[in-house]
Amino acid sequence: MSTENNAQQSNEQLKAQKLFAQWRKDETLYKEDEKNSENQTKKDH
Repeated sequence: MSTENNAQQSNEQLKAQKLFAQWRKDETLYKEDEKNSENQTKKDH
């Protein structure tokens, strides 16, 4: 029972870590895009 519980818990942690990693990636990409578009705007004017 407790072994099963631990497995379940680590599985949940793994899922959370994956989600977090995905979120971090998206966040970074978004910030990069923002920087890039800012640079574009400066060049255009």
